Amino acid sequence: MRTAFLVIICIGLLSITGSGEMVTVVDFTGHSVSVDAPIKSIVSLAGGASEIICALDEGASLVGRSTNSDFPPYLAKVEGVGKSSHSPDIELILELDPDLVVADTMISDGDKKILEDAGIPVMEEKFIDPSRTILIMENLGQVLGKEKRAQELVEFIKNYQDKIQDQVAALPEKDVPRVFFEWYGTPYHTVSSSGSYHNFITFAGGLNVAADLGNESNSYPDVSPEWVVQIDPDIILQSEPGTKNYTEDELAQLRDEIMSRPELQSVKAVEDGRVFVMSGKITSGIRAIVGELYLAKWLHPQQFEDVDPDSVHRELIDKFYGLDLEGAYAFPSSSLLDMEIK
Repeated sequence: MRTAFLVIICIGLLSITGSGEMVTVVDFTGHSVSVDAPIKSIVSLAGGASEIICALDEGASLVGRSTNSDFPPYLAKVEGVGKSSHSPDIELILELDPDLVVADTMISDGDKKILEDAGIPVMEEKFIDPSRTILIMENLGQVLGKEKRAQELVEFIKNYQDKIQDQVAALPEKDVPRVFFEWYGTPYHTVSSSGSYHNFITFAGGLNVAADLGNESNSYPDVSPEWVVQIDPDIILQSEPGTKNYTEDELAQLRDEIMSRPELQSVKAVEDGRVFVMSGKITSGIRAIVGELYLAKWLHPQQFEDVDPDSVHRELIDKFYGLDLEGAYAFPSSSLLDMEIK
């Protein structure tokens, strides 16, 4: 009887303290992150991470977020802990004492060490990289105990990623357009092969003309207008700040500003009208698949004539957030491009 009584007490204590399973995932840096899953509280320092977490558990685990995490809209109710991974409020995060902090690669080694020394695991990820997207979703699904929901999300994204790769993987070199990319709406501020957007371009079947510029400490070098004229790209792509909401007219105006630069009038991309702008909101997190589809369609309009990125976007946010699509995210839009193709 005494033994049975002790067993009952032990079971009761386990039910109170939790009986989680230790789960280990490997982040982008190759660092093993171990947590007692399912975790109950997360601080997200990256908008892409916040989107994925909300798609998995409707944000129930989020106790803190970077202020640049603004989608879905209900994130506004979650306490802000700094603008981004680059400038987190470490003292506030320590007060919140989360089970896990998820950051992007802008987090400093010093900030990461402070958190880990306090016993808070840090998952450092690269969110603008198609090759990491699926793995991040699976890892977060594991630590949250939301594997089934994560699999639904993975299947949705992978279906379209596979469609892109099926079309572009075996393209002959002559059919790979040369892309000049401008980051954060800044003229002549481009990306080298060590920057996240490089993989974004190559995944969609493009060649980054600035791949060999810059270095590990300078992934986004500046170039001169003369250099762009000399390189003469087939495509010019500009990514706009993801901190803003845009109308189609605003995106059209941003494109016109590029098209009207006097120094670029002889560039092939301008002459052919192959200049495109995209909101940063569709370059990371689960909505990155929308940006990937847009870029693939811009680069290879004939191969992706049957793809409507706006419809995919609408289905995605309805399925995983229960929201309607509002605003504009790319220009020319899918419907305008379809008219040009026809």
